[in-house]
Amino acid sequence: MKLPSLILSIVSALTLSLRAEVSPIRISVEQISKTEVKDKKNTHDKTQIRSLKIQLDNGSAQAFDGMVVKYWFLGHAVTDRTIKPIAEGERKSAITPRGKDLVESEVVSKHFTEEHYDAKKKAKVPATGEKIVGYAVRVMQGDKILAEYYSEVAYKTLIK
Repeated sequence: MKLPSLILSIVSALTLSLRAEVSPIRISVEQISKTEVKDKKNTHDKTQIRSLKIQLDNGSAQAFDGMVVKYWFLGHAVTDRTIKPIAEGERKSAITPRGKDLVESEVVSKHFTEEHYDAKKKAKVPATGEKIVGYAVRVMQGDKILAEYYSEVAYKTLIK
């Protein structure tokens, strides 16, 4: 009878020490997205314009100074579907107790042409350029990650 309770207490102690720490910083991200077509006659020639509005909320009575908000725009070449970071940046932030901060990223634009057939030249036009497909955001204080957000969960493995 004593052996099962001993095992249970050991497992409980190990589980409690391995659990992730809950951060008082909450993050929400809004992507501002626009795609422009070069001209109405050639709808295959496009430019993507993206930026992020990153809302930070402090749920604690502690102030957070010296934070760095890092962000990445992820994409791929139109001829290769391997997703990778194609633009990145960072902004500084500080939040008062129970406070909020809005951090805005730089505006990133990527141009691409879809593969298509040009009737005038009677030739196939190959695809060129890069497409933006997602983003990632991390809030850091020193080496510690306070909060993170990924437009797709799988993108977490792409950010070092």
